[in-house]
Amino acid sequence: AKRANVPWIIVGLHRPLYDIYGCPNGVPEGHNANIQAAFEDLLIKYKVDVVLTGHQHYYERQTPIRNSTAVLDGVSSDFKTYDNPQAPVYILSGACGTVEGLDLTPEANNATWNVVSNYVDYGISTLEANRTMLSWKFLNSSNQVVLDEFVMWKTSSEVADSNDMLY
Repeated sequence: AKRANVPWIIVGLHRPLYDIYGCPNGVPEGHNANIQAAFEDLLIKYKVDVVLTGHQHYYERQTPIRNSTAVLDGVSSDFKTYDNPQAPVYILSGACGTVEGLDLTPEANNATWNVVSNYVDYGISTLEANRTMLSWKFLNSSNQVVLDEFVMWKTSSEVADSNDMLY
């Protein structure tokens, strides 16, 4: 299939590349560094749009990231709209519930790519997409209050320009 027929590429991984616990000072260490070394170049090469992860028992959303650096081209100042992002957006959605409880709030971290962190609420996530728009919401599982949301846009020309890319 050609990329024009598959406008969104979403990758799911168990462990995150980027999260506050695994990236002291904004740079992956330990398992995160191993996953980054194994996958990040491929995620960028094949223009992955979203990387969904879990493992940790909390919720985080990051900006688009390339090589531990926030890529803010097309990102709105409130971080709720990503217009043709130039790197994968990373979402850690691990707050759905566990007998172990939610993880403790980590120490302060200067990761410039972290947009939203929630260590106190159990929640569920929804994703809706069409050819040009992807919408994400993280909701409190007790009362369905929206705790985080963003929209990602792709212009038709970007989708059309990627006709030659096979996956």
